[in-house]
Amino acid sequence: MKWQAWQALANDETYWQNTQEKGLLKAEWLGEYCLRLWFEVLLDVEIYELDFFPLLIEENPGPALLPLQDQSRFQFVKGDYALVWPNPETGAYDEAAIDLAPECVRFFCERYGKLIKPAKSVAVA
Repeated sequence: MKWQAWQALANDETYWQNTQEKGLLKAEWLGEYCLRLWFEVLLDVEIYELDFFPLLIEENPGPALLPLQDQSRFQFVKGDYALVWPNPETGAYDEAAIDLAPECVRFFCERYGKLIKPAKSVAVA
């Protein structure tokens, strides 16, 4: 159901008009399927913790994400605008790498994650 909710939003073009995701600055593996994720927001960051167990194990994530069910692969994650799991053999960001768009990751963080640090409000003149 969670992946279906993301797919419905991803296909809604009106949701994406006039929005710009700055992306992930950093991703840190916390153990098992949990990650701490840093998002750039204006001149600050928001930090979330997200447990991917429900997304990868309890639901069908699709064939592209199945390799991430192996924790030895899942733990080698990077935040480099997108959420990236490099090629496990070379460490490269190539055709064997797995990535999730920052918009997708933020969607799951906002709905199912834990906000650790909100961004400070910045007054716009």
